[in-house]
Amino acid sequence: MDFSTFVLSILTAIIGLLMIFVTDGIIKFLVIALGVYLILFGAFLLFNTSKVLTDRNFKIAVYTRGTVSIILGLLCIILPATIAEFAWKVMIYILASYAIISAAAAGYDTIKMHEAGLEVKKNLAEIAISLLAAVILFLLPSNFGSMLIKFAGGCLIVAAIVMAFIAWKNRPIVDEDAEVTDED
Repeated sequence: MDFSTFVLSILTAIIGLLMIFVTDGIIKFLVIALGVYLILFGAFLLFNTSKVLTDRNFKIAVYTRGTVSIILGLLCIILPATIAEFAWKVMIYILASYAIISAAAAGYDTIKMHEAGLEVKKNLAEIAISLLAAVILFLLPSNFGSMLIKFAGGCLIVAAIVMAFIAWKNRPIVDEDAEVTDED
């Protein structure tokens, strides 16, 4: 049996159970993880993407997105320990609004990069992911958002069971009574 796959399936099942039974904690964890992502993404925008084109408007848009990303990321990391439930909902709505604005700014960046003849496939994926994240974030504070997280947790548990079964099914078969002989 592939031990690492089996252990991974157990960890996946544990995460799924946490998603089902500790939904509020998972939402807070996701907001903090989103904060870390926003800080890294903002730094990437400031240090890499801003150098792609020399167009002044492009640079302003990229610097603005990068700075706002870092500020929101820091807020997502710092505020969870200090804010109440209502403030959490406001923070989630702010993040969702930012995702929509970021998608619009990424659309502008994509148009500028396309006009300059640069590859824009990654930007299109970023726009789609930002819009999807906005929809999910708008749904999180509602009961539907909690149900969505519990459903995702159930899907993880099913995936963990399938992974464990496949690891068990593909285990090497060893015959304990087999005799090994050297025929030279």
